[in-house]
This record gives sequence, structure tokens and C-alpha cells, in this order.
Amino acid sequence: PETISAQALGWIDERTRAITPPIHVSSTYLRDADNQYRSGRVYARADNPAFDQAEAVICALEHGHAAALFASGMAAATAVFQALAPGDHVLAPKVMYWSLRNWLLTFATQWGLDVELIDMTDPAVVRAAIRPGKTKLVWIETPSNPLLRITDLRFVIDAAHRAGALALVDNTFLSPALQTPIDFGADLVLHSTTKYLNGHSDVVGGAVISRDAALHEQLVWWANALGLTGSPFDSFLTLRGVRTLDAR
Repeated sequence: PETISAQALGWIDERTRAITPPIHVSSTYLRDADNQYRSGRVYARADNPAFDQAEAVICALEHGHAAALFASGMAAATAVFQALAPGDHVLAPKVMYWSLRNWLLTFATQWGLDVELIDMTDPAVVRAAIRPGKTKLVWIETPSNPLLRITDLRFVIDAAHRAGALALVDNTFLSPALQTPIDFGADLVLHSTTKYLNGHSDVVGGAVISRDAALHEQLVWWANALGLTGSPFDSFLTLRGVRTLDAR
């Protein structure tokens, strides 16, 4: 992990041979003569080259299939919930990031999600709260913000999967330098890159790492549709921060 971080997967700019990526600020891309975009880039909201290396490095650190960068941790989190449907049952911890907790108990419930906050650190409570076939997402935050409560990842993720639910782990506090939830079976891993991954207190951002292509495609669609992606400079700063990621 230290090598992945420090070398940022060894990417270089092929045109200039620079080891630090350029910041691409173009919002639009040239169409082909027949009006197609064979470059794969259509609009900067979702296709800016500045996202590519930062997403690839974070994904490699978290052992996922693909990563998506967002404008903030809240943007990343709300995209996951909005990929669900009204009526879906969601479990989340009572002790969690306050802004997301507030969003879940206001907008998310008004929109139609069936949100239940539980003591995620108690296996008996988790077992009793999960509804097989009805619970669609179990949201785990460990260590929790701000009380640093610890959840048994293996137990809760397995319980979620047995009930047919997805399991997401907010890994902001430990980062992949100290914890890789996908290795425990997590379907999604979330970061407020503002914190540990950036580490310099000079950028706001978020990321979601998916363990399979279908989940990633869903989140990218929502990020693009709702305009939740970050800026080229934010991505540049996030990658700069990840280069100095250290478990010590």
C-alpha cells in the first residue's frame, strides 16, 4: 500500500513524461465527424481526465473494482442512498457522522426510505433489526465519527448478505492504510476524502469504491445526473494527499 500511494500507481503524462498529472479544466470535448464521442469523454462533470488517476489509486488501495470521486463526503453518501428506491429499508448506526444522520432523518425519510438507526456494535441488535428480503442497505461506520465506536465488520457484513442486503462501510477514519473493508466482503466503501486520504485540510471531497461493475455504474450515473462530482483541482489535491498516506 505504501508503494501504491507514494508512486500513485506509477502513472505518467505520456505527452510530457511528467510524473504529476496535469489539471484538465476543459468542460467539453470535440465530437467526431459523425457526431460521436469515441474518446469516451463527453462532458467534464463525469469524464474529466483529472479524476482518472486519483480514482484508480484509491480503488487499488481499497482492493475494489472501481472508484468514483465526488464533490464531498456528503455527496458520495447521498448518492448511495438515492440509488435506492422509496420504501427500501435501511439500517444505519445511531452514532455516525452527524450531517448524514440528520439528512437520513429528514430528507431521506420524507423521500420514502425506511431508515432505522441501531446500535451497530451489538450483534444481537443487528441480527434482530435486519429484515430478510426487505433490508436493502446496511450502512456501517467504523470507527464511528465522533465517538470511535467499533463495529464487527465480518459479522455485520455477513448478516447483511444473508438477508439479501448490500453492506457499505464508511472507512474515513482508518483509511485503506489500516483497514480494507472489501476484504471482509463489503460491497461498497465510502470516504470523506476531506479527512484522512487528503490529510492537508485544504480540499473537500468524497469517494465510493465498488466491488463490482454494476454497483459502480449505478453510482456514476447518479453522480453525473445530480451533478455531485468534484472539480479537477480537487482531484489533483486529493491525489497529492494520497501520495503521503501513511499508517503511522
